Amino acid sequence: MYTLFTADNFKQCAQVETFLNKSNLTFRIVNVDTSDDRPPIQIFAFPVLFSGDQLLGYGTDIKDYIKKKSPTS
Repeated sequence: MYTLFTADNFKQCAQVETFLNKSNLTFRIVNVDTSDDRPPIQIFAFPVLFSGDQLLGYGTDIKDYIKKKSPTS
């Protein structure tokens, strides 16, 4: 399962979240400004996508990663 870490005041978070919702992937969203959950490594820019402890992408690069993994998204 994927985890999308977001934060307030990062405009790309909403864009990536909308894209992932349309992609039919199973993922959870964690807003680090409102949750005690944190990414497995220190992050300074959001959004960021993980699969377990593996960092998959930052910002809108997440969309490119998902498109390559699932060309029908």
